[in-house]
Amino acid sequence: MRYWGTTGREVNASDCCVIGLSTQLGSSLKGMRILVVEDSWQVAVALKRLLQTLGAEVVGPVACTSDAERAISERLPDAAIVDINLRAGERAYGLIDQLLDKGVRVVVTSGYSNISNLPEKVAGILQKPVEAAQLLNVLQTSKTDAAPPEDGS
Repeated sequence: MRYWGTTGREVNASDCCVIGLSTQLGSSLKGMRILVVEDSWQVAVALKRLLQTLGAEVVGPVACTSDAERAISERLPDAAIVDINLRAGERAYGLIDQLLDKGVRVVVTSGYSNISNLPEKVAGILQKPVEAAQLLNVLQTSKTDAAPPEDGS
């Protein structure tokens, strides 16, 4: 089946899901800076597009811990979506610890159902393929948890 955007350009089914979700939810991640650490180009681009459509400022995507460390040294994100298995067999456990130590909310993604050795402090663990609504729920919870108290204290 083919889908056409409002500009007359053909869009794929995943874009239509993003467009539909963003229409329902508006700019629910507005003001959030989110780092995407993912070695699969297709997954990374889809995540970036989804997050931007929902109002987030996206850093990356990056495919390895050294690129992620460089990005967080320039400016700390509010949250990070981190694939546990990265390029060339690299694991992201050390990066996740660094992000948590700096107060960054971390959402871990993986294609495997059994992930061990993760800190209890991660905001969420999502199995791929990640459902947009599930990811948004975890990130919105992170945003709410990180918001300062309304009374200014």
